Amino acid sequence: MDTPPSTSASAAAASDPDSALVAAVADALVSASRLPAPVPMPTLLAAYLPRLTASHHPRVLAVAASNPALASPEPLLAYRSFLSPPSCLPSLLPLLPVLPYRHLFPLLLSFVPLDPLRHLHRHLLGHLPSTPLADAALCAYSRLRLPHLAAQLLHSLRRRIRVRPSLQAANAVLSALARSPSTSPQASLDAFRSLIALRLHPNHYTFNLLVHTHCSKGTLADALATLSTMQGFGLSPDAVTYNTLLHAHCRKGMLGEARTLLARMKKEGITPTRPTYNTLVSAYAKLGWIKQATKVLEAMTANGLEPDLWTYNVLIAGLCQAEKVDEAFRLKDEMELLGTLLPDVVTYNTLADACFKWRCSSDALRLLEEMREKGVKPTLVTHNIVIKGLCKDGELEEALLCLKKMADEGLAPDVITYNTLIDVYCKAGNVAKAFALMDEMVGRGLKLDTFTLNTVLYNLCKEKRYEEAQGLLQSPSQRGFVPDEVSYGTVMAAYFNEYNPEPALRLWDEMIQRKLTPTISTYNTLIKGLGRMGRLKEAIDKLNELMEKGLVPDDTTYNIVIHAYCKEGDLENAFQFHNKMVENSFKPDVVTCNTLMNGLCLQGKLDKAMKLFDSWVEKGKKVDVITYNTLIHTMCKNGDVEAALHFLADMEVRGLQPDAFTYNVVLSALSEAGRPEEAHSMLHKLSESGKLSQSFSSPLLKPSSVDETESGKDHEGNTEEETGGNPQDSALEAYTKRVNELCTGNVC
Repeated sequence: MDTPPSTSASAAAASDPDSALVAAVADALVSASRLPAPVPMPTLLAAYLPRLTASHHPRVLAVAASNPALASPEPLLAYRSFLSPPSCLPSLLPLLPVLPYRHLFPLLLSFVPLDPLRHLHRHLLGHLPSTPLADAALCAYSRLRLPHLAAQLLHSLRRRIRVRPSLQAANAVLSALARSPSTSPQASLDAFRSLIALRLHPNHYTFNLLVHTHCSKGTLADALATLSTMQGFGLSPDAVTYNTLLHAHCRKGMLGEARTLLARMKKEGITPTRPTYNTLVSAYAKLGWIKQATKVLEAMTANGLEPDLWTYNVLIAGLCQAEKVDEAFRLKDEMELLGTLLPDVVTYNTLADACFKWRCSSDALRLLEEMREKGVKPTLVTHNIVIKGLCKDGELEEALLCLKKMADEGLAPDVITYNTLIDVYCKAGNVAKAFALMDEMVGRGLKLDTFTLNTVLYNLCKEKRYEEAQGLLQSPSQRGFVPDEVSYGTVMAAYFNEYNPEPALRLWDEMIQRKLTPTISTYNTLIKGLGRMGRLKEAIDKLNELMEKGLVPDDTTYNIVIHAYCKEGDLENAFQFHNKMVENSFKPDVVTCNTLMNGLCLQGKLDKAMKLFDSWVEKGKKVDVITYNTLIHTMCKNGDVEAALHFLADMEVRGLQPDAFTYNVVLSALSEAGRPEEAHSMLHKLSESGKLSQSFSSPLLKPSSVDETESGKDHEGNTEEETGGNPQDSALEAYTKRVNELCTGNVC
């Protein structure tokens, strides 16, 4: 370059050769910015390259960026790309204040993943000097699915009113929060408040994101309240707003409210769209309410919207999900009679899948023959449905033949195909074949997904092959897949189930070190495991931790903690926690009630358990067999057989079928109370009604004399002392174990 050096370069040269080099290179970059065409960096910097080191780069960029003569940032970007590592923060910082959005956004998108310790984020929290940088940062962190970091930046801008992001950037943060499964509605509301504090005027998209967030988290009352807030800003709900609300209410089965919303939508002059009607059709069809679904179709037609193939497919899918396969086939026939619409591959796939689930494989295969005859070409999805259905029916050989036919038709198996077969082999205990299929997948160039990994992990744990499971979890990259939080949760749960918490806790730490974000389900696994170990304080610490991270505890979380308190005999804290959670919108279910009642009964507090039962029933809440069994067993143990018989009768009045445990306890109590005639009469009635099963263990069913039974001997001739207790104590132990399993398993 023959551009004369600047005054700054000359002055620096006289005092410090190192500074002179920095100034000279900076001047070269500034001069290049004014040229009509870019100059390659090796050419531009040929005279300086031998002396340039990594320590010079941030200084060069800072000097060049601060020069008012800089005409374009392209030479600075080229310089950084040419000489500075992509992850070097010092060389990035000088560029941030001077680059326009179009350069900043891709630059941050590429840099943020290289910054796991969040050094840039901490810098930006205190230095967002311009709107382009604020917009780029908010959009980049949102695009990279780091909504909590984007929200922190948005909140930080409230302290610097002079710099305001655009509404589009603020909406990007709200959108990222709405998409994230691990953030609470409160996080979105806080972001919205920051948006308002920054004097940004929300638009329809802003409010639709808030409505979507509330709907996706199940807080429908807050979603509806958002409509009033919306009107306060001079905006009215649009079709997207109402469709979101309709979908959420239908998903919850709140069809009455959905109809009210539809009427309100029409009253406000908003024309329902095809998705509006399809949402209602789908909801009614899933419930099997065919008449109502048909009325929606009629209303759709009356409003000038003809049902299309998608509408029919939605209805057929809904019917199939409701196990109304015959009606689904009739609807398909009606559609064909119209002449304007013909079933497509989606229609046939839906019906074939339903046949495998609710009919038989032969019906599904006949349907696929019809499909081919009518010129509808099977897809990979079709073959996957067939393979899965045949495997479910235990017809593995037929499934493998289908795999061959698939290849003959020029279709290659995909990850879903392999995952289905891997699952089958794992369930059959043939993990070696599952591993062979995984290797075959890699050989075909297929990317193994976490479902593959989690399927194998689950089955290894099921077979108690924990070391193999942990080895696979910790070295999955050998087969090309990356574990997720479900992978870790699966193995952690297995260790906890074996009362071996230390490996589970080490896996938790490893998961955090790998930057995997625990979901509410993963936290539930950890809290449940710690509770089972009696490490209640640690469990509560983890509950507090998940809430601090913005996660919302679900019913499972609350029931797990309540059960842990009850298991430790700490009923006071169990009820205090229950009451506190109710204040936080937790809605106790029958599992909660059963857990608390079981805890009370184990401590001999039947009167309080009865008060809880009466209060529960008065509120119209659901009770089940376990509810009654808990009380009946305690009454029998206390010798109050009359009360137990009364509850047994009440149980049947409510339409609840007593199980083997119920009858065992009552029969044993009658026998011990010296009322063998009533016990024999009950047995006779049970036998006549076909309710007598091998799971009954009443002494009256054993081939021993009444005297032997009354002496306390079991069917093996052992006395009460030899067996470790009377039949009711054994029943108590078994039942307590059953409740524990229910409340620490999938029921809670």
